[in-house]
Amino acid sequence: MSQYDYVNYANQGATRNRPLAPELAQALSFLPEMGVTMEVFSGGQPGIGEGGNRVGSTRHDHGQSADVFFYQNGRRLDWANPDDIPIYQDIVRRGRANGLTGFGAGQGYMQPGSMHVGFGAPAVWGEGGRSANAPDWLREAYGSAPSGASQPSSAPRAPQTALPGMPEPQNALAAPQQREPWRPTMNMLDVAAFQTEPQNVLAQFYPQAFR
Repeated sequence: MSQYDYVNYANQGATRNRPLAPELAQALSFLPEMGVTMEVFSGGQPGIGEGGNRVGSTRHDHGQSADVFFYQNGRRLDWANPDDIPIYQDIVRRGRANGLTGFGAGQGYMQPGSMHVGFGAPAVWGEGGRSANAPDWLREAYGSAPSGASQPSSAPRAPQTALPGMPEPQNALAAPQQREPWRPTMNMLDVAAFQTEPQNVLAQFYPQAFR
């Protein structure tokens, strides 16, 4: 029985027959809000050199990734159904916001309607496990999603409030105002100016010193 009631395991006879890492299950905790459950048909496996059966890349090691089906209202979702694409995209966006980094799906990759979800090097992929074959809907959802827990926090700062009678606070990261470069009122190297202006040229710029 799963600790997370939105995760069902159907991987007992698979090589990757171990449960998901708690952090992966937690990163998918938004699924009940969508009315979606998840069936794991390929889960965790031991790491390299730890003994026990394993297959493929290290993404599934210690339950850091899973291959799954999604269900809504008792129906298995399928990315071949255009009506289901927005649901898959929402899962990708919300999973990405919660720190998930790897997603694989599409025609020619695993089973119809299935998806790889988990951690590891940030990437999306499709047929043959190649990023170049990631379906457009998956690439779009991944690219438009905010990065989450695995990335530095980018929470906005609280807005500043000006005190009465004081000017509005300025954004410290705003682009500096453009200033007009300083230019003398006359060219100090202009010989004609010296001939027509007998007074000391410096007096023009430092009048206090010549009073």
